[in-house]
Amino acid sequence: MPKNFDPRTAPRIAHYFRDIRLTSKSRPEYEPEAFPFHCRPDDDQWSAGFLLRVAVRYQHLWATYGVREGERTIQGPQPAVCFSSFNLGDLIAVRDGFPPLEKAASQFAITIPVRLAEKGGIEPLAHSSHEDTGHLPGAPLRLNADTVAQNQPQCPGAVSGLPSGSQGHPEWRWLYSGDYGRRIDRLESHGIEGSRIPGLKITRKKWAGIGVVVPDVVTARALQYDLISLIDQGVVSKEHFDHVLVCDKLPPDVEGFDEDKWRAAFHKACFDFKSCMTVSRLDAGVTRLDFESRVLILEASMPKGPVSEHGGCWLWFKDNTHWYVRALISEGRVKVNQRGRYLASLDELDPRRDLRERQNIALKLSQELQDKFGIRSSYFSVLNSQSPDDMPTYSGDISGGGYYITGTPEDEEE
Repeated sequence: MPKNFDPRTAPRIAHYFRDIRLTSKSRPEYEPEAFPFHCRPDDDQWSAGFLLRVAVRYQHLWATYGVREGERTIQGPQPAVCFSSFNLGDLIAVRDGFPPLEKAASQFAITIPVRLAEKGGIEPLAHSSHEDTGHLPGAPLRLNADTVAQNQPQCPGAVSGLPSGSQGHPEWRWLYSGDYGRRIDRLESHGIEGSRIPGLKITRKKWAGIGVVVPDVVTARALQYDLISLIDQGVVSKEHFDHVLVCDKLPPDVEGFDEDKWRAAFHKACFDFKSCMTVSRLDAGVTRLDFESRVLILEASMPKGPVSEHGGCWLWFKDNTHWYVRALISEGRVKVNQRGRYLASLDELDPRRDLRERQNIALKLSQELQDKFGIRSSYFSVLNSQSPDDMPTYSGDISGGGYYITGTPEDEEE
């Protein structure tokens, strides 16, 4: 790899997300009857931000037929995941209310370096007549280097070697090769919980270097929860998602920028979502001892009553970036369950205590940590089970912090 190669600002393509109104003619042909219980979209629409978080949380991009005003934009039996050219000028235009050169551009996107796209089977689209090319209209077509050079678009502010033209192709597609009809029939019969809509799995190692685009820091913080949880669960490496680009942090204009200025603007607009994961061994050990001692004191000070309910009980942390939580994660005291909750084991509590007593102790511990460190938490318990991956019978505050995906992110800082 060249010494001056910058994976962040190398040429990229983008899968842009748009708001979908379920009452419009531009809605997808397949609509799940309900999302998993921890996704709460608005009743009659899916916002672009909601769909971006769903894509990250469920690790894939949906393959569709690109319905616009009731008509498919993808002809043929197989649906596809569509990508467009990517450049900062389009993001700035959309942010400031101007029409972008790339009509699909929005402030919510997942970007992939062109070199990875080409290796991974994402192909440029040929927008020429099928009589001339032998291809169906809209079919992917590999073009040679001379054709690429001839078709290179001239974008305002574009700089060679930066994410400005996607090597000359306005549209790229990844075709779904499975049995789409059978998969949809299964989803309609069994629901989306425990399954997924056909699409491109973005957590495969070959896509390492993915970028994410969001409009503002509030949205970046909401998405941070999802990205870090994938890392903590071992689904992806720490390097798999390269950056989160915040449109609000981009300059007013990039017209006339040379490469150095362009790269500086790009890096300055990136939200730091990984540094919170670094915790010293000393801090981790001290934090674990603090947590253990608090649980022990509460166990000794709380009276025991008759047992009427059995089951497992954990402290559920709602912020996976707080240094106290990161320290407990590094010590193995906090783990992420299969549904994305960060749960601390309460090993110092007598397991023979009534389940409701342990819940009350967890709430007292939660209040202590809130008062001392500003950490949001609650209890998580499962009746007649010791598995943190079972469906919770009781789970404290239903709002749940970053765990839930809603139509509009809220700034939960207190």
